[in-house]
Amino acid sequence: MEYHYSDLCIPTDHLLSGQYTPDFAPQYMVPSQEAEYEVRSSVLVDGGDRFGVSAVVFDKYEELVWMGNQGGHVTSYYGPGMQKYTSFQVHESDEVRDIITVEKGIYVLTKTVLRHQIRRGLPRHTYRSNNMTDMQCLFQLSSSKLLMGGHQDKLINLDLNKMTETVIPIREEGCAVLRSGGGSLVGCGSASGVVALRDIRTPENAEHTFRAHTACLSDLDMQGDLLITCGFTQSVGGALPEPHVVVWDVRCIRRGKGESAWSIRTTSPPLLLHFLPAFSGRAVAVAGDGHVALLHVNAPDEKQSVFRVDTQSSQCSVMDVSSTSQALVFGDQSGHIHLFSPQHNHDPVFNNFSRATEFADPVVGIPSVSFNDTTFQFSSIPLPQLSSGTKWFNELPQEFFKKVYRKPKPIDPEVLRTMKMQGPIGYAPNPKTFRRNQLPYVVEKLEDVQAARQNDNKYVMQPIPKHYQKMDIRYNKHGPNDAEFENCNKTGMPGLEATLSNSYCNPMLQVLYYTPPVKATLLAHTCAKEFCLSCELGFLFRMLDTSCGAPCAAANFLRAFRTVPEAAALGLILPDRGPAAGADLLPLIQSWNRFILHQIHYEILETKKKEKELALLANSPPKTPRAKSRSAPQVNGQYSDEYQFTELEFLGPTEFECADGGDELWQGRNDGANDGEPVQNHDNHELNNQHASREESEISRLFAIGRHQLNRCLKCNKEEGRESAALACALQYPGGAAGAEARWVFLELVRASLSARRSTPAWCDHCERFTPTTQRGRLVRLPPILAINCGGVTVREKAFWSKGSTREMPEAKRGGSGKPCRYGLHCARPGCHFKHPDRPNSSTSNASKTQDSHCVLPLQLVIRVQSDGDVLINEKNDHSTENSPSNRADTNKHKKKHVTTQSEEEYTLSAAVVCVDDNPKNLVAYIQTSQKEGDPRWHLFNDLCIVPVTAEEVVHFGAWWKSPCVLFYSSSRARVTNDEGKS
Repeated sequence: MEYHYSDLCIPTDHLLSGQYTPDFAPQYMVPSQEAEYEVRSSVLVDGGDRFGVSAVVFDKYEELVWMGNQGGHVTSYYGPGMQKYTSFQVHESDEVRDIITVEKGIYVLTKTVLRHQIRRGLPRHTYRSNNMTDMQCLFQLSSSKLLMGGHQDKLINLDLNKMTETVIPIREEGCAVLRSGGGSLVGCGSASGVVALRDIRTPENAEHTFRAHTACLSDLDMQGDLLITCGFTQSVGGALPEPHVVVWDVRCIRRGKGESAWSIRTTSPPLLLHFLPAFSGRAVAVAGDGHVALLHVNAPDEKQSVFRVDTQSSQCSVMDVSSTSQALVFGDQSGHIHLFSPQHNHDPVFNNFSRATEFADPVVGIPSVSFNDTTFQFSSIPLPQLSSGTKWFNELPQEFFKKVYRKPKPIDPEVLRTMKMQGPIGYAPNPKTFRRNQLPYVVEKLEDVQAARQNDNKYVMQPIPKHYQKMDIRYNKHGPNDAEFENCNKTGMPGLEATLSNSYCNPMLQVLYYTPPVKATLLAHTCAKEFCLSCELGFLFRMLDTSCGAPCAAANFLRAFRTVPEAAALGLILPDRGPAAGADLLPLIQSWNRFILHQIHYEILETKKKEKELALLANSPPKTPRAKSRSAPQVNGQYSDEYQFTELEFLGPTEFECADGGDELWQGRNDGANDGEPVQNHDNHELNNQHASREESEISRLFAIGRHQLNRCLKCNKEEGRESAALACALQYPGGAAGAEARWVFLELVRASLSARRSTPAWCDHCERFTPTTQRGRLVRLPPILAINCGGVTVREKAFWSKGSTREMPEAKRGGSGKPCRYGLHCARPGCHFKHPDRPNSSTSNASKTQDSHCVLPLQLVIRVQSDGDVLINEKNDHSTENSPSNRADTNKHKKKHVTTQSEEEYTLSAAVVCVDDNPKNLVAYIQTSQKEGDPRWHLFNDLCIVPVTAEEVVHFGAWWKSPCVLFYSSSRARVTNDEGKS
């Protein structure tokens, strides 16, 4: 059905007959040349044949007009052409009372329901309340609060973030209209004619209340300090519409002056009022029969511009004005809405800065072709754009278009060695390695089998669990979204926000927080340094203690971390923008672990030094003037003699030791500085070890690994020894072929790293040049907490974890057999599983092939330091150290001499930092939050996501996406180390 309208809404002749002919003056039936606005479009809304229009409003953010009818249906129209955009049902029967637009959608009010929908029509939330009995109007107090009124004795202040309401009782007989003039006052008009002015900051109390009309109020609006109202007056025969608009000055109402109101007469009794936002003192008054008058509120005698809306002999029920005042929209009871704009503006703009409206993707038309058409070219239909990937599935790679023949079996090297060429033909004797019709077993080294296994592993690759991936949590001004935070953390433990570029260290911060001795040390640390990482960590740990499970941010720590020059030199500070997303987190977090332990150690030492300096200065007598004959350089500037110090005098007495014996101590320091610098182990960054025995801190007592470093020149056999200490142990992987690496287990790596041996060029004072030097480290002291950097940076190191460390299996599980081979000495089958008299036992010869390839870390370790400095390591459940694969070589070596155990420690895995090979890469931490003997509890910390995990999941690293970075093994001494350090 189509509806045609004549120009300027002039009714045609067949509509001007009979009972439909309006009884208006002739001057309003013709278009006025003085009218400022004229009709641009009129449309019949959805459901307009059954229901009238009950609400209409311009969108504040987009070029849209929203309409609601008496049947609970909402429709939106785009632009001045009134193109239908969306249409949806809000309530099955109740009419739409009011509509307001917000940034994320619209709020539609019915009699008892408030519905929040996005502009594309999808519902987001429906709010119902027992206090919503007969609602009428809406007003937006702020971006997060709505004020609702109706024909009831209360207002409802609704918080949109928390979805909680505050009931405001009112003395007036309901609230039918809510309007504001842009200031702090909002006008509340009741149906009985009473107007109350309320402050939007404190809407509970009315600032001023007065009666605007004696019978009832039709409409009101505010602009600045002006308030306009229209309504009905009470007479003997009943309520009569007032043919004027009453203008109120809010300032005079507050002062109680009598000249606060004046009236402006209109041609028809007004029913709807609205100010023009773009003009000061201009208002629109609409009568129920469709007559519109533009008023000058400040000049009542000014000539009015009038025009008429063609309402099809129905009542004009609603209206609205755009924010630019370039468009007026009217709705009537016949189901039509009419858009008006100025006479010379045919393309009005609803808002000055409207954002683009989202439309549906256009449907690409495909030509229709007969099924029997053999001449149609299918290539003429273009393919749609790829949503993901770079090519289609039906595009075969180029290597599939080449002829590839089956590879021949390799020729026996013995045949090639003994072959004699006669022209193009070669002759060789039969090596008799195979008998007639004999084929070898399929061994693991065949290329086709290995390629097939790699393809099988590629397609059965398990996906990464969601709680291991980088969390994408939306943040608002109050922090993370509460609903998303509750879904990812149900443990009650506090998480750390990852909103900054250097938040990659959040797993390590959680590990330090759940290490009781470290936490107690940092909480007790105080100093006067401006950017002290120990102080910031103590503040962060205290904030995590008092957060009651709420997420915290390490912003203060990261701000101090960026100011440390050593961290910038090590490349630990990532930029806010740029290549930070491509940073390799695996070596980065290991460098960060080594750096933070050293930094806390030196900060605590510096604090102790300053405290002892102050105590020494307070107890020492005044200094006497120094002799001028000393030729030592002055280090304190051009001051008097009593303030002059030489370098040794300034540094020596203010350290830990007193003046007694200080000369020998500091002389020893100078001697060490003059000697050739010993070669340092770059894998284990050591402390300043010349004074390691006296420069002790709580961190060094917990993490320091004591070694005796012995360097021997291979040219002159000169030996040089020194004491060293390292706060973290870096795993040293074996060199050589890949097959040799596969036979190494994790325990052997730890043992080789604790007592490292290697050869490297170093300076020799005796030879006076760089010579090959062997370095051997003998373990002297075991720490209460063993921190292990797993490496995994190079290709060889990554191959170790991708293949997995080995663990022996029993004979029954390997599938081996103890029966002798029937071929005996003549057996030529490679990899035969039977016994042979000329071959070693299959359980030892094929150890590397018969071991479990799953990478499993031990939960408990037992480390024994022998009297000669060697180290024996085995798992706690293995009672025999001789049977451990990591100790077989040592057992054979010490058979000839008696070696006693000097010290022994039992370690338990307490935390592990893991790198997840995802896009982007992510760092997570496994932490043992409960250290009870019978009930150890493990949790996975991924920024704000905290979930419980099992111990088996912690120690298994067979997955392709999980690589260990830092491991922490704690002994029983770690629980009391902090108390011993304080005593």
